[in-house]
Amino acid sequence: MPAFFDTTRRTLAILIGLSIPISTSLTNILCPLALLLILAEGHYQQKFSSLRQHPIAVAAVLLFTVMLLGFLYTPVSFFEAGRILSKYREFLYIPLFILIFRDSTTRQWGFYAFLAAMGITLFLSYLVVITGWQIGKGIPDNPSIFKNYITQGLLMALATHFVAVQWWHKTQGWHWLLPIIVLLAIYNILFMSAGRTGYLVLFCLIFLFFYQTYRLRGVFLGIVVLVLLSIVVYMQSDVLRQRIDDLSESVQTSQPKENPTSAKIRLEFYKNSLTLIAQKPVFGHGTGSFTYEYQKLAEHQDIILTTNPHSEYLMIAVQCGLIGVGFFIFLLYVMWQTTGSLKISQAHKAQGLVVTIAVGCLVNSLWMDNTEGHIFAYLIGVFYGGLTLTSKKKRFNGLVPERVIPPKNES
Repeated sequence: MPAFFDTTRRTLAILIGLSIPISTSLTNILCPLALLLILAEGHYQQKFSSLRQHPIAVAAVLLFTVMLLGFLYTPVSFFEAGRILSKYREFLYIPLFILIFRDSTTRQWGFYAFLAAMGITLFLSYLVVITGWQIGKGIPDNPSIFKNYITQGLLMALATHFVAVQWWHKTQGWHWLLPIIVLLAIYNILFMSAGRTGYLVLFCLIFLFFYQTYRLRGVFLGIVVLVLLSIVVYMQSDVLRQRIDDLSESVQTSQPKENPTSAKIRLEFYKNSLTLIAQKPVFGHGTGSFTYEYQKLAEHQDIILTTNPHSEYLMIAVQCGLIGVGFFIFLLYVMWQTTGSLKISQAHKAQGLVVTIAVGCLVNSLWMDNTEGHIFAYLIGVFYGGLTLTSKKKRFNGLVPERVIPPKNES
């Protein structure tokens, strides 16, 4: 029976890694199945002890608890508050994936499953442009395949960083092929995608990569590379230049109803959300309250209605105040700090994940989005599933994995 559970757990882990970037429906089926499997395995005391000692699992549960407490003072019905809270279920999936990825074999295959899904996306994206075929959501002018261009650009940037780290640390066969994949992915993001989030995250991850590989020298080198890359891409990429010019124009003329663009509308959402935060800065308006409070604000002002400010920090702050944002930042801080207990290549990938979440959530409510929220929780399990900050506890069937200490010859 233990062998059956292990095989099923690893199979589900691989299938979930493949499904998240490709199919929302399949993801919503497989993740509850993974939860049922963890419950069917039993050993609840050992699992609880393992999660209680895991700082990221604790931070995620604390954040979800803060959102749950927002039910006590929300102005909307419990049904509406519960509907919004359900969009943050991925915070509770973090402990689930930590248990799913408790052994190194499952973590390795889960990581490759995500890269495989993104590899398929990259291949089909180029196929759409080259052949003119319509595949999935993709059309030649906007070759996003399984997800919208914002999601695909974000996930492609993250996968690009992972492959670059694989190449740098020589942790993958076919080593010569990896730089080619990185270049193809970068071109896909900067020349074929209209997603500004992907541009922003990619540039941040390029800078992070140079810092990770060359430390202080990498800061200077990263700045030089980004400046040169920005100039070249802005001159050569029509789609990027159009999106950046649109953003620049929106900052200069901030009245969205005069000439509405996505950037102008977003800036209005940000401004109005800050107004709501200022009304109740500490505890916020309550879980699920954003739409209700925004509509109230719209009754007194001529503003465009929305149910989403397109910034996770603002979304959490309106509902749970600065306390909620503080717990969210605490989760990111713990994730960054605990990379010191991972192997160097894993630490660099995990840091890329932290930067992606921290930066991406500035301009999108990513944890509310099904794909992004699931992939973040999934990859947290992949990178941190083997983490424990104590070596004195006995392991029980792999539930409390050993601490991984970086080799002395790695830096």
